[in-house]
Amino acid sequence: MAILLSTESVRQTEGFAYWREAVCDAYVHLDCQCERPDDFRGEILLNRLSRLSASFVSGSQQSVRRRRRDIARAGEDSFLISLQMQKEGGVLQDGRQARLKPGDFALYSSVDRYNLELPDRFRQLVVQIPRDMLLSRLPDADLMTGISVSGSSVMGRIIHDSAVRLVSAIDQSPAQVQHSLQDTVVDLFVTGLASLRETRFELSRPEQQILLRADAEIRANLGDPDFDRHALAAAMGLSLRRLSELYRSDGRAISSEIRTLRLDRIAADLKDSRYARHSIADIAYRWGIPSQQSLARMFKERFGRSPRDYRANG
Repeated sequence: MAILLSTESVRQTEGFAYWREAVCDAYVHLDCQCERPDDFRGEILLNRLSRLSASFVSGSQQSVRRRRRDIARAGEDSFLISLQMQKEGGVLQDGRQARLKPGDFALYSSVDRYNLELPDRFRQLVVQIPRDMLLSRLPDADLMTGISVSGSSVMGRIIHDSAVRLVSAIDQSPAQVQHSLQDTVVDLFVTGLASLRETRFELSRPEQQILLRADAEIRANLGDPDFDRHALAAAMGLSLRRLSELYRSDGRAISSEIRTLRLDRIAADLKDSRYARHSIADIAYRWGIPSQQSLARMFKERFGRSPRDYRANG
């Protein structure tokens, strides 16, 4: 079950001291400094799972260091991944420095020194993976620390969106599904890291590669109103039954996945000032939903309001 560690639970004058203890308790032993300790705010929504730990972290500006004495004090053997969700951050390890824009992620290891630079009002997803678990899939993971994996590519966006959604859903999933979902989260990041260089890596399930390719196919065809689960199965060279089974094993349904991604793109455009002069019908058509009646119903089911109200309050 997820636990919330927040500076709002203590007096303001005690906020930063509480935060330093909370960070060490949540991850590994660290040193944490900030420019304005008297006005510090921070929050960690932490979920310690059977195979890994995942947390959503946000807060004020801070510099985090894993020092030699921290490593000597406690020998946590793990890899950590920071996926930037808001603002820009930085990871420095082994002389390599990753600058993280929203959507980017980077790997770092607890067995070596590292520095994290986090700006005011940042937000990250941090996943802590046992060292042997990641090395079994990615033997040369230590050579990939401190390197940014871009979130701007099609695969990068898939990894970002899927990892955030899966981590958010794990806690609400049946116990027998949680183990598989944790493997899926690790597989997503392994796929992104393996793109940095030619390397040997293994996914926990061969089917995961099929799902990643299918997700990429969906995103590439969202603007085609005729693209549906039948078209996806044909593009993948699989029977609809087999592809549906693979998505169900991942806790998803093909039609729902396509619909959700289309609605999310429409919602993003409705809030984007660049499309302020575009009609709602034009935006919906651009993302493969030509029926205004269907759009109104589906949009309200997902966002709790009509497209017009959503745009007005965006």
